[in-house]
Amino acid sequence: MNPFSIINPSTDEEICQVEEGTKSDPDKAIEAAENGFQYDSPWRKSDPAARAQLICKLADLLLRVVGYLAKLETLSSEKLLQESYCEILGAAVCLDYCKPLCHSLFFYYRRYSHVTDAGWADKITGETLPSESVDVTVRTAQRAVFTHAGQVCFAASRICVHSILHDAFVSKSVELAKKRIVGDPFDSTTEQGPYV
Repeated sequence: MNPFSIINPSTDEEICQVEEGTKSDPDKAIEAAENGFQYDSPWRKSDPAARAQLICKLADLLLRVVGYLAKLETLSSEKLLQESYCEILGAAVCLDYCKPLCHSLFFYYRRYSHVTDAGWADKITGETLPSESVDVTVRTAQRAVFTHAGQVCFAASRICVHSILHDAFVSKSVELAKKRIVGDPFDSTTEQGPYV
């Protein structure tokens, strides 16, 4: 195998060296995953309570090193440290049977239900409601577009805006985007890490 350097785009310094993967690596991973789902696999034969304990243990282990893993993720991807932290923490929560996550999502929709009054698309009904103010809508859209430096599979690259709000929305979006602070993702004043 050949090692290659991982470079920090913020500083142009080498973060570390990693081994290059081979063409057979994905096949090995797929085979291992398929074997785990076979009817007679050790995982499927194990007691559900034992599986639950292992998953909870993994969640606990993630929680112990969430700060360290968040720093590694930020070095690797240039997303903001706070975003990496939330992502790793979210993975641990999901592993812990999603109960706290489901509660958080319910709280999110209940807390931000007033946002529909600002013209934001209501995720429950799919309706877009016009409003006099677009400030909340623009800030929400900016977060959706620029989260993880826009390098995430669910980045909102298309935004539906009511025709009544279009001109104000575009104007305020451009104004806010021009003010966005791009820089070192470990700096708490940075709003977006550099694109990798």
